[in-house]
Amino acid sequence: MKVSFWGVRGSFPVCSPEHTRYGGNTPCVEVASNTESVLIDAGTGIRLAGKSMVERGQKRIALLLSHTHWDHIQGLPHFEPLHCPDTKISIHSIRRDNRSLHDIVFEQQRSPFFPISLDDVQAELTFIEHDDGESFDIGDIRVLCKRLNHPGIAAGYRLECDGSVFAYICDTDLYGEKLQYADELSDTATAEERLACLEELRQGARDLGHSADLIVCDTFFLPDEFEPEWGHSTPDDAIRLATEAQAKRVGLFHHRPGRKDDQLDALVERYRKRTNGSLEILACREGLHLTL
Repeated sequence: MKVSFWGVRGSFPVCSPEHTRYGGNTPCVEVASNTESVLIDAGTGIRLAGKSMVERGQKRIALLLSHTHWDHIQGLPHFEPLHCPDTKISIHSIRRDNRSLHDIVFEQQRSPFFPISLDDVQAELTFIEHDDGESFDIGDIRVLCKRLNHPGIAAGYRLECDGSVFAYICDTDLYGEKLQYADELSDTATAEERLACLEELRQGARDLGHSADLIVCDTFFLPDEFEPEWGHSTPDDAIRLATEAQAKRVGLFHHRPGRKDDQLDALVERYRKRTNGSLEILACREGLHLTL
């Protein structure tokens, strides 16, 4: 599998001379096998991904959405394959109880928010919702989805093909003590039941990352910046997860908007020294292509 990074920034896009090397677009990652092309998330990075796909003549595309917060869907209206005839696009997410994926995506791309409705695009769209823990196939790529600890409904993905494993574990508080969707639990749930739910979510993340060649992980906060209500993690959390999951490599991802290129360089160097070569660490950047 080949992994390409089109957007790596969290919360909102940024543009400045101090963000050029890592890039300022919000999340979009492409995973390609010999026959399939899968995109994960539709942040502003999906615009360049779509342009590349059209140039390559890609006519079949799968898009996995981790969740539908703005920074993960805001680029979709500018995804060029939507306007290409004879193109089939399947959009996947974890299932919600109260609203369909179709309705959520259609509602963001209509007046007064955008002048071109998804009803007017030329590509054939299919919306597919999956249960927590479900495995499914996209051509020769096997996908597992697991719910993560983030406000609302969010999922991580594990993609396997030809013996290689890629895990996308973004927008989650991996080891915090706040259960981000506690409102969905019974009002009578005990503290023990809530802790058990947190551990189930952590185990789900470990399952996604087990023996992965690469885990791309939410590292929005540094430890001294951590704010539990936002549902994000730190590089320390990502390294702990990768160690517990026995992964080979971890990519720091969903960079905080204000985190400058030089700061990210220093961050990687600091954590590489701390792990002393026991784990390969990199900071994901736009334009990075990796073969697993």
